[in-house]
Amino acid sequence: MLLRDIAKWWSRLPVAAKRYIVFQALTVPVLFAWILVPYLMLATGLSVAEAGIVLTAASAIATVVNAIVGRVLDRAEPVVFIAVISLVEGVAYFIYMYGFLANILLLIVVAAVVERLAKGFYPVFKVYEYDVYPEEFREKAFALHNLIPYLAQLATYPLIGYVLAVLSDSLYAQITSLGMFALASTALGFLALAWLPRIGVRRIEVSQLLLRRMPEAFIKMSLAIMVFGVAFELCQPLVVANLFIEIAGNPLLGLAYYETFAALPAVIVSPLILRINRRYGVLLLVSGMGLIALADLLLGFSYKVEIALLAAMAASAGYALVDPFFMDVLFSTIPKEYRGSLLGSLAAVRGLIGIAMPAIAGFIAEINTHLPFILAAIIVTFTAGLTLSAAKPYYRSFSIAEY
Repeated sequence: MLLRDIAKWWSRLPVAAKRYIVFQALTVPVLFAWILVPYLMLATGLSVAEAGIVLTAASAIATVVNAIVGRVLDRAEPVVFIAVISLVEGVAYFIYMYGFLANILLLIVVAAVVERLAKGFYPVFKVYEYDVYPEEFREKAFALHNLIPYLAQLATYPLIGYVLAVLSDSLYAQITSLGMFALASTALGFLALAWLPRIGVRRIEVSQLLLRRMPEAFIKMSLAIMVFGVAFELCQPLVVANLFIEIAGNPLLGLAYYETFAALPAVIVSPLILRINRRYGVLLLVSGMGLIALADLLLGFSYKVEIALLAAMAASAGYALVDPFFMDVLFSTIPKEYRGSLLGSLAAVRGLIGIAMPAIAGFIAEINTHLPFILAAIIVTFTAGLTLSAAKPYYRSFSIAEY
């Protein structure tokens, strides 16, 4: 039955949406570098506070790029930006590799800056999704958007973790593996250019944007995203890596299992969302945020790997419930002609939070390894109220017989 539902909704997606989801799944193995790099920072001698300062300095530059991207996304082809992200991240991984091998802090900082420059273009993903995911069943598209990449994560992360942490468990091998991630990321950049359908250039008049009053629902969702971003940054990979160095005998293998366990609930929950009527979005948002807060609390009191793995499953189930409806509500508040500017501006404000949070999270984790997760749980609970105030009016408009 679930397979039939997956096939049903997949067949209704336009070609651009299908290719984009497959492309996202192909990028998943490369994203193992997101947990490998923070681990290597700590394994090569940086404290969690020092590593946080490095990432904060790099994030400052990314914020400037985010502000620029918001202005140009409405008059540029998003596929080009998607390709640039993979290409620039490939360069960053090469620089990281040489920096760790030579034990030169300046190179590591440069690599972090380059990586954050690529992240400055991330608003383009939301612009592309806004265009290619059909509005009439957007939450189903996001459920598939989660399902396929998480299947890739479930299939590849245990293998990557076993190879890097068990078969070739030397620090040198783990560092040089960044070269393979760099090559794969570069290849994905060229694949994006050749394979992803173009959605065309969009142009707007800046004066029109300046004169238009932003929708109230968009302001509420923006506040929710910003506050939720603080909680997310408190639990960033650097802080999780620091936790596993404390509680796991083989931290890198533990991190690989953590990400694997995180994929499993999403693979189970995402197909179920395909069977749920849209009007129950509020209930699912509440349930999902409750699970995320619970997961943060579990990490806050994790002194064994098993508890951290349970937290990973709770967080994954929560995000799988929240993400399709969270993005559905956000996109519903944005006029199509202003999608790039508003999403880019929102990303710029998130970037302001992201500048300080790595250093703040690092210093908090330096004081107590578990404290960032406990604070995150409190913040997620507060975020739920903001989200629901925007979601309730939206989902009341859908009938039970919609599908």
